[in-house]
Amino acid sequence: MSLNTGEWFNTDLADIKCGVEIELLLLDSKTKALLANEDKLLSVLGRIKSIKGAENIFKDFYTYQLEIRTKPHDTPQDVVSEIKKLYAVAYKEFIKERIYIIPAPSIAREGVPAYCGLHAHISYPKEKSKETYFKKAMGMLPFIYSLADHCKNFEISPLHTSDRISKSHHIGLPELDMIRWLTGDYQNPKYRDIIFSPPITTDDNPSRMKKPATIEIRILDTPSLFHYFEFMVYFIMNLAGKIKTNNPMITLLKDERDETNNRLNMTRHLLINQRYGVNKIFRMLSSDVCEQASREFNIKFPRETQFEFREKKGYSGDINGFLSMAVEGDWI
Repeated sequence: MSLNTGEWFNTDLADIKCGVEIELLLLDSKTKALLANEDKLLSVLGRIKSIKGAENIFKDFYTYQLEIRTKPHDTPQDVVSEIKKLYAVAYKEFIKERIYIIPAPSIAREGVPAYCGLHAHISYPKEKSKETYFKKAMGMLPFIYSLADHCKNFEISPLHTSDRISKSHHIGLPELDMIRWLTGDYQNPKYRDIIFSPPITTDDNPSRMKKPATIEIRILDTPSLFHYFEFMVYFIMNLAGKIKTNNPMITLLKDERDETNNRLNMTRHLLINQRYGVNKIFRMLSSDVCEQASREFNIKFPRETQFEFREKKGYSGDINGFLSMAVEGDWI
């Protein structure tokens, strides 16, 4: 079944702002292992913080994880350009200590997988209604699932992948209780919605969106090929700019609430267990919806997946293989 773009997308782009966060791995070339020296990490970050324009480079949760954030931008070109610039600054400083920065989606350390993701924060400067934010987020959801499926970058055991999706607060299934946006009770954890973040009102973090709300997309893996990162940013921002407020997902939520919830649950399991075709379960989108949407947005669709690229080159699925992909995939 072909995608009826008129049901989903407006012709013109709405005004949006988008900020992106990307998590990266740090490889100590001396030990041939993920970085374990926090003092060295903080020392390098101290140097980076003194460089003008490089303030949005941070230590992530683990010592061997780095996070780069952009400021909010209104064009995908600006998001891509800032990430490229910040990555180059960080790479230059870390390589002085013989530490590589590697875009990789996942790596197992001592048998425990560490995951790296790409997170996008969307806001609509001219839109004040949280109900509209929710409707747009739900309309974007099946397309984000399709993007995540096509851009999946790693092969790890189904057990680990399942564990990640089921336990992570930011990658699992969105709760669809309509009460949250019908009543305006956005802060009640009972109605927590994973793809829709509460209003962010603090001004101390320039990479975060400001009030009234943001849509935070957090189900995407860090891409190892730079042209995939570029594609993902362009796809997300065109999707956010064109998605209709009243879209087929909202109709389904109103008319077939339980059925829609079942479809989303099944889609999540398909994301765990197979590579392509997750949107067939919605019975409203074909398996090549990501490619069809890309044509609608007039952006280049990368037919060769990152996994296929790695297979073609004969690269391993470990940190060394992802380093090779980063070098050949235009990150480094």
